[in-house]
Amino acid sequence: MADTTRNLGLPLLAAAQAQKHVTHNEALAALDALVQLACLDKDLAAPPVNPMDGDRYLVTVPSPTGAWAGLSGQVVRFADGVWVGAVPRPGWFAYVIDEADLYVFTGTAWASFRGSLTALQNLTRLGIGTAADATNRFALKSDAALLSWDDVTPGSGNLRVTLNKQASARDAALTVQTGFSTRALFGTLGSDDFALKVSPDGAAFFTPLTASAATGRLTLGRIAGPLEISANAGALPDSLSQTVLRVSGADGLQARLVFDGFGSNTPGNFIFRAAAGTAAMPTALQTGATIGQFSAFGYGATAYGGAARAQVAFVATEAWTDSAQGARVVFRTTPTGAAGIVEVFSAESNGSIRLLPMASDPTVGVGQGQLYANSTAAALKWHTGTAWARISNFAKFASSTSFDNYVAAATWTKVQFNTADSNDQGAFIAASNRFVAPEASLYGFDTALVFKKNGSNAPTALEVQFYRNGAPAGRGRASATGILVDGVTAIDLSTALKLAAGDTVEVFVRFSGADGYVAASDSLFGGRQMA
Repeated sequence: MADTTRNLGLPLLAAAQAQKHVTHNEALAALDALVQLACLDKDLAAPPVNPMDGDRYLVTVPSPTGAWAGLSGQVVRFADGVWVGAVPRPGWFAYVIDEADLYVFTGTAWASFRGSLTALQNLTRLGIGTAADATNRFALKSDAALLSWDDVTPGSGNLRVTLNKQASARDAALTVQTGFSTRALFGTLGSDDFALKVSPDGAAFFTPLTASAATGRLTLGRIAGPLEISANAGALPDSLSQTVLRVSGADGLQARLVFDGFGSNTPGNFIFRAAAGTAAMPTALQTGATIGQFSAFGYGATAYGGAARAQVAFVATEAWTDSAQGARVVFRTTPTGAAGIVEVFSAESNGSIRLLPMASDPTVGVGQGQLYANSTAAALKWHTGTAWARISNFAKFASSTSFDNYVAAATWTKVQFNTADSNDQGAFIAASNRFVAPEASLYGFDTALVFKKNGSNAPTALEVQFYRNGAPAGRGRASATGILVDGVTAIDLSTALKLAAGDTVEVFVRFSGADGYVAASDSLFGGRQMA
């Protein structure tokens, strides 16, 4: 018969043993020490200085000293002034008080029980920091939770959390709540499409985002502007009021909005739609209403301008009906040195092009190829690279005289052309019988004069020349000599003169040998601006 118990090694009473109480008390003391085992520490290499009777320790160091010498790996207790050791058996549990951890003896060493747990299978409920229930069979109460990749096995370095539902019509989702009232759902909800749903009260839900499982395309609900798409990592200035979409590029680079079109007649299409009234009750556009516009803003010395400085606008030209919807395209710019936008060019609803009329030639920023409408000259002008030149409504005229002009012999006399038959630009002054150049340009002039005799006088020559600014122009002169035939002899003269603005041109004639007349019939004076 054994002297001790198999598991705890407690002393047994022998038959006819004397002083049985000693053995019995020793067994009770061992039970008191080893049952519900709770040790104060497990990392000491020597006994504490002032132990209390009944104190217990795990001696885990390989070579303890003092009264613990030779007790490595054992459970020691302080009893009746001495340290008593007990050799642990595999499977013994000991709660270590200073660590608040439970240790198990593996047969060779004491190991943390928590560390020895490698698998928990088929648990019906698990609550961490809170109680799980029949619906929430896994429950966690914590300020944070961490799921990380497996760096012990090691694993692949990936981390995946899987939500698996029974069928497409079921839900697999993450639910976000406030006070246990749902405010957002994120997952496959009632289909295999991935969706985001939000709620203000846990009852009514809105769906701002859906990703189609069949096509991979996104469906967006209404977006509260501004929607910002930016390649710029820095802070952006404040948006204009009522901005809906904002696109910005990185510093120094363009922001591009690209419309691709493929196939026959499928270009990118930027569409404006406008109506009077409200979104709920639209009404017809009225004359002058803006249908849509592109506007350019920029930064001045200290801030962005409060209004557009260049603009392309689309404007209604009538009160719209279902069958009458006239519109024009308007270009607006800001003059140099100013800060107010003005309309400078438009494509009208009747197909015409309209330029903003200006009273005088522009003096800032001119260059070859520019075009504008001069309201003073009532003409179009373009810039040659050095000056403004007229390209329409040139000055031209045709004049005649209403009476036979008497010309004394040997005297240069002005022919008094006093009737304007045609006078574009009003450059011919009938009262002074002269042409006045409206602007610097090249002009061509023609005159035709018919001889009329004075009684029996017989001049021997008829001469004609143009006078510029009261003196012979020196650019052409014509004459008829010999016997001048009354009403038959005629003389023609043409010339081209480079005139400055305000220069005058007149016709002068002279008879030799006798006086005579310039006949009113068939005599003329005409001219035209050439360039």
